[in-house]
Amino acid sequence: MSRRRLRLGIPLKLLVVSSLLLLIPWLGLRYVRELERFLLQGQEQGLVSTARAVATALNDRPNVLLSGEVYSVPESAGGDLRVGNLAAAITVDGKPDDWEKAGVEARSFEAAREGDAPAFSFRYRVGRFGPGVYALFEVTDAHVVLRDPERPELAANDHVQIAVVTADDDFQRFAVDAREDGPVSVWLVQDEGPRVPDSRIAGVWRGTPEGYVVELRLPRSLIGPRLSFAVGDVDDPETRTLVARLGTGGTTSRDELGTVLVPSPEISELIRGLGRSRSRIWVIDLNHRVLAHSGSLRRPPASPPDDESTLERWVGAALVPLTRQFMTAPREDFQDGEPGTYRREGREVEAALAGREATRWRRTLDGRAVVLSAAHPIWVESRVRGAVLVEETTNDVLAVRNRAFEKLFAAILAVCLLGAFALFVFATRLSWRIRRLRDEVETAIDPHGRVKGTIAGSGSGDEIGDLTRSVAGILDRQREYTAYLEQLKDRLSHELRTPVGVVRSSLDNLRQEAGGAPARVYLDRADEGLRRLADVLSRMSEATRLERALATTEKERFPLSHVVQGCVEGYRLANPGRSIELKLPDEPVDLIGAPDMVAQLLDKVVDNALGFGTPGSTVRISLRRRGRHAVLSVLNEGPSLPEEMEGRIFESMVSIRPGAGDGSLHLGLGLYIVRLIAEFHGGEARAANRDDAAGVKVEVSLPVAPGDTPQLSAAEAWEARARGSER
Repeated sequence: MSRRRLRLGIPLKLLVVSSLLLLIPWLGLRYVRELERFLLQGQEQGLVSTARAVATALNDRPNVLLSGEVYSVPESAGGDLRVGNLAAAITVDGKPDDWEKAGVEARSFEAAREGDAPAFSFRYRVGRFGPGVYALFEVTDAHVVLRDPERPELAANDHVQIAVVTADDDFQRFAVDAREDGPVSVWLVQDEGPRVPDSRIAGVWRGTPEGYVVELRLPRSLIGPRLSFAVGDVDDPETRTLVARLGTGGTTSRDELGTVLVPSPEISELIRGLGRSRSRIWVIDLNHRVLAHSGSLRRPPASPPDDESTLERWVGAALVPLTRQFMTAPREDFQDGEPGTYRREGREVEAALAGREATRWRRTLDGRAVVLSAAHPIWVESRVRGAVLVEETTNDVLAVRNRAFEKLFAAILAVCLLGAFALFVFATRLSWRIRRLRDEVETAIDPHGRVKGTIAGSGSGDEIGDLTRSVAGILDRQREYTAYLEQLKDRLSHELRTPVGVVRSSLDNLRQEAGGAPARVYLDRADEGLRRLADVLSRMSEATRLERALATTEKERFPLSHVVQGCVEGYRLANPGRSIELKLPDEPVDLIGAPDMVAQLLDKVVDNALGFGTPGSTVRISLRRRGRHAVLSVLNEGPSLPEEMEGRIFESMVSIRPGAGDGSLHLGLGLYIVRLIAEFHGGEARAANRDDAAGVKVEVSLPVAPGDTPQLSAAEAWEARARGSER
């Protein structure tokens, strides 16, 4: 079983070849990836430069880095107290409304009591604006003891304690209490001797159903590197017992105080001026605590470039869904540490505090963005006293990369489409020229190999033009050779008639003079051969005369049924020993043509059917209508046609002599004449073995006369379609 080859036309082949253009987008993608890598390297170097610049501005400036503004000391036992910057000043009125609007987080503390002692807890908030530091204490106390003028000692009433180490390294303690709602009384508590009033701290005491609220304002100059608060609760005035819970560290000695972290406005302004847009800068002390910060990682909403045209925006919007398959879009809805983060960790921070600049790539907490950070140490007298950390997302680089890829992809897509279209047009024109050459060649040569036309030579200088001119020359030479072969029959018939006549007369003379039986046998054989040769010449002359007659015969309308019926009656008289059946249609069938030619056609077909049929068998002749054609069929019973002869039986000088079991070829022109007459009437002749393999069936299909084409029945229409598919 032969394998069927896949047929691909030239346009499809060129289209497949043009798929190599898809390598261009792939190379563009690789180029954009490399561009992204270089941009990220540039961003990393830029962040390192920014961190180095900020650290250089802070190097060897102990008056800024280590003064009362921002102080970094070893971590204390009492803990750290962070004082955040406020957006506006707090109104000291004992109400927490301003703190809620400012968004300052409250820190809570709940005391552990023994037995049936009432519950005691408090919340505090601390913030800084300008030269003032504000504090709010919300105390929950079931038994509030206000100050009694008769009992001035500290342990006799509820109060708030404040302990600081000033910028001058002095340790001072303060007590805040009140006799009633309103301004507080502030006392400087000395180690020895009575407490004395102090006016540097102002505040308001306000009672609440749950306890009381104390709101204070402290001068920034009073607060140094350490600060602690404590709330004293006196539940039994008679015993004067003080129960104090310290929220930020102890207040009795310097070592108990917690470390205070107050953001420096000077450093904040400095890093804000040196920072870059869309980056965040942190200043960190030796204990990883944040001293100052500026900036944000989120980008503002991007606006389209001013030089971008409407067409470019439309193309970009159309290509975004496609380019997003290869490039992820930067997202600004990521979640990361808040700007007010208290401590910063990371290997880059560790490296900077160890004296080395370092960088790190990390993802945000939700994994939606990539953050690049660079850290650089801050030096004071050849000692590392802190670090600068600069952070920035890669969203800017991703946005630039995506814009570059979109423009590059649009250009590549346009080039690929134009290139594919140009190749397709070129292939279409190429295939059209080849198909035109094929059609002209097929039109110039009829199905029987006779050259009946020519093709127009091409003036194109390419290979197809050369091929067209070569084929045109071949057809001209083939036409000349075909004409020579067609004239050969006439020449042979004319040239051989005289020698045949001479030989015949010579044989007659020899027959009269020669005697004896042996000589007469040879003369009979020569005479038989001469008769056969004369018969061949007669048939050749007949075919030639028919071709010339067909060229001058005029067509007329005639009833085909009458012609067929008359011919069959003659066949029955001429062949009394053979059975010939005839089946005609009920309705008349008219043709446009020559009735004597159709009769000659039927003579040749029936003669072959009788000659090739089994002696005594029946020859069946039928005429029926098939759509716009009349089909004349002749069936006999006898040997079948060899497969190689089914398509050649109607060619010139080809025949199969009955009785030749080897199927050898012999000269014959009978069915060739049938083909000529059928083609003259616009029809065709076909020969095939019967379906039951009992003989041969010859069909001649002739177009009926105009106006004589009745509608087909369903069965006839189906048969007509089947016949058409067979062809």
